[in-house]
Amino acid sequence: MNTKTLLLTVIVVVLIATAGLYLLTKPKDLTPLKSAGTQIPKEIKPSETSIDYTDPSGFSFSYPDNLSISNTASADSDDKKDPNAYADLQLFSKDKNGSLNIKIADTKLKNLDAWLKEEQIPEAVKPEEKQLGNLKAYEVKTSDRLMLAAIDQGVLFTVDMPRVEEDFWNPVYNKVLANFSFAAPEPATTQTTAAASGDEVVFEGEEVVE
Repeated sequence: MNTKTLLLTVIVVVLIATAGLYLLTKPKDLTPLKSAGTQIPKEIKPSETSIDYTDPSGFSFSYPDNLSISNTASADSDDKKDPNAYADLQLFSKDKNGSLNIKIADTKLKNLDAWLKEEQIPEAVKPEEKQLGNLKAYEVKTSDRLMLAAIDQGVLFTVDMPRVEEDFWNPVYNKVLANFSFAAPEPATTQTTAAASGDEVVFEGEEVVE
C-alpha cells in the first residue's frame, strides 16, 4: 500500500469515527416529548344528562345540563320584550355560538299558512309537518334559520334556531321536540287557597280597621 492510499484510508476512518462520535453525543430531540404532552382540545357536545324544565304557563321539556336557560317573559325580567308572551325562553351555551329559542304568545293568526306568510317564507321553501307535543306543527329551514310553529286556541308556539354550530344545536333541538309536552298550568297560589278555606288573608302593608 503506497503512502497516498494509506493517507486516504486514515482520513476516511477519522471521518467515520467523528460522525459516529457526533451521533452518540448529539442531544436528543425533545420535540416528540413536547408533542406527546400537547392536549388535543376536547370536542364539546350536548350533555347526555338532562334537566327537566316545567313552565308555569303549562308546558315542559328536557334539555342537556351543560346549557343555561333564561326567560325574558318572566314577571321579574328587566328586559321583557313582548307583553303578549307567556314564555320567551332561550337555551344557550358558554362554549358554543348560537341558541335555541322557545316562545309562547297570543296571536291573531288563524292557522299555520298565515304564519308562513307573516314570516315571509318563500313558496319554494316547503314546510315539513311535525308534532309539538300533541299539536300539529310546521317546520321550515331557511338559509340562516330553522323554525317550527304550532297554533292552538289563539296561542302561537314557536321554536327557533339560528343555523350556526349545527352539529351541536341540532341534537338539542331534536331532544327538546322529542319530549315537549303540555300540562295544566300551576295551581293557584297559597293566598288563594287560604282565602277559600275561610281564613282571613291580610296582605303586607294593608291597614286593618278594628
